[in-house]
Amino acid sequence: MLEVSESKLAQYSLHYLSETLILGEEAFTQPEVMLEAAFTQLAFSKIDLEQQYQFFHETDIALNEVFTYSKAMFEQDSDFLQQSQNMARHLHSVSQHPNIKSGELFIGLFENCLLFDEAKKVIAIVKIDEKEIFLDVKNDHNQMIVNGIDGINVKKINNMAIIIEMGPDHPPAVFMKTKRKEDIVYWQERFLKIKAADEHYHKTDLALTECKKYILKEENYSNTEKLGLLNKTLDYFRNEEEFQVNHYIETVFEQADATQKDIIINSVKPYETVISDSAIEKAEKKYKRKIKLDSNIEIQVNIQHIDQIDELIEVGYDEATNRKFYKIYFQDEM
Repeated sequence: MLEVSESKLAQYSLHYLSETLILGEEAFTQPEVMLEAAFTQLAFSKIDLEQQYQFFHETDIALNEVFTYSKAMFEQDSDFLQQSQNMARHLHSVSQHPNIKSGELFIGLFENCLLFDEAKKVIAIVKIDEKEIFLDVKNDHNQMIVNGIDGINVKKINNMAIIIEMGPDHPPAVFMKTKRKEDIVYWQERFLKIKAADEHYHKTDLALTECKKYILKEENYSNTEKLGLLNKTLDYFRNEEEFQVNHYIETVFEQADATQKDIIINSVKPYETVISDSAIEKAEKKYKRKIKLDSNIEIQVNIQHIDQIDELIEVGYDEATNRKFYKIYFQDEM
């Protein structure tokens, strides 16, 4: 979707957020090759490009701070430093909570990022909360010198966002990632102030996530029963046009009691929606198809008709060894 291998980091700035705000006073240009590659990896390697967002405001979109600052950056390169400082001030104002860590704020303007083969400008915003110790090993006249360096791991997940310029007649596309689930409030809702661009995708994704979470946590189901329920859940979403929680329970959980039904309804009722096919494709990659045992053995289950699972895998208990076992039936080895 977004290709950055030929992109160019045109400008970037760094600020520091703690109880006090330290603003960078220079917009850097033309970074050397290795530094540009590191910043590109920092900005794009962990970003979630499956869920697109858009800026919003209750009364006037121009009152959305990050939207206004990024718009000015796109329109006038000379405004980059001032607008990056404005972003840092805004983030600092919504970060006044003891659980929000101090750290560096990287803001970069990338050019020639390809979105569906069209060159786009992209603003990357990364809040870095943690540093790590790295070993710097050098060979100086055949003598090995090792130093410890306090640095940033560009491969780690940080609170981050990218804003893609989509043209004068279209709002920018926004993608984001948070390091922790609890950071969503201050990063997504207070700082960026964005909402899902495709509400059907967003709700379908949340519904599938909550259904999966319930099935995996329910202690009354065996591992094979959980696999069956997960696959029945995917089949339901594939076969239906709308997600309706009562119909979902009737279709997938034939033996659910009143308490179990209430738990499911309370978890996913807010996510009733027209079902998004692209959200199903995302979920299929993450839904469980393995049985993990405490003996470090994993059973990979790829059954076309999941209803056959009880015919092919049998769970039992061996009283002689006081251990559980799986018995697997098959015709031929492959």
